[in-house]
Amino acid sequence: MGSYFIRHVQVMISTLGDMVRSPANTINTVLIIAITLLLPLFLYVVVKSSEGLSDSWQGRPQISVFLQNEVSSNEAELIFQEIQLHPSIELAEFVTPKQALEEFRLLSENSSLDEELAFLGENPLPPSIVLMPNSGAANSADLSELKQQLHKIAGIDTIRLDLDWTDRFTAIVSVVRRIGLLLSALLAIGLILIVGNTIKLLIYNRRDEIEIAKLVGATNTFVKRPFLYFGALFGLFGSVLALGFLFISASLIDQPLTKLASMYQRQSLMHSLTVYEALIVLAIGPLLGWMAARWSVAQHLWRIRPR
Repeated sequence: MGSYFIRHVQVMISTLGDMVRSPANTINTVLIIAITLLLPLFLYVVVKSSEGLSDSWQGRPQISVFLQNEVSSNEAELIFQEIQLHPSIELAEFVTPKQALEEFRLLSENSSLDEELAFLGENPLPPSIVLMPNSGAANSADLSELKQQLHKIAGIDTIRLDLDWTDRFTAIVSVVRRIGLLLSALLAIGLILIVGNTIKLLIYNRRDEIEIAKLVGATNTFVKRPFLYFGALFGLFGSVLALGFLFISASLIDQPLTKLASMYQRQSLMHSLTVYEALIVLAIGPLLGWMAARWSVAQHLWRIRPR
């Protein structure tokens, strides 16, 4: 067992030496792998950031409940308490007609608002309640059911629930996620082909060496082992470089994103890779490189026979 491990270490060190002795080919291959991995990484960060932003909004629209004008203050308070106790409601805020008018005045650019109110003789805005459903009632069906339940409460006039923006945002995130998966699969195939072609060139450049090794009795396992390490090391270095590129890109856009995040009362809008996610990236590169090398070796090594 110890000698088997030592042989693998020797092959790996020898492969590293060969990569150092041909820096141009090594750098080109590693750069191609890094860029190929970087594209799905960008999409992954975008999707996770979108999901994080959705979680900050809880993926839940606000529900505005407008009470009837003739509802007294005590009745409005009882309705508010009843809504607060509803199991699907997480947050509720009571808005008096005076508060609603002040907010409307701040948002309105109508300079004749006071004259119109004087003509009406009273504040036309009804008392209202702004609700935030909990995460268990975040989908369209549950929200529609919640709206029907609230309509049964006496004293409620109208309920405004706009699900369009929620459905659009969820659909966009879903489309981006599927595009990311499809693009990642295509790029993984492209990466296997690129590394496989590189291994193919290495095999033919070492044709004489392979023929001599087979003449002295080397097994196929022994002959193909260095090429498998070539593929795995190419993938490993490409993964490390891809993570480095991702970190640099995040640093370049950190300042404007931080400013944008402050507008949404968040510390950051960009998803930062966890240690676990980074380790997965570091494992994917060598795995794809090893698969590419194994495929290429299976395709081309058997054609080289001692003469």
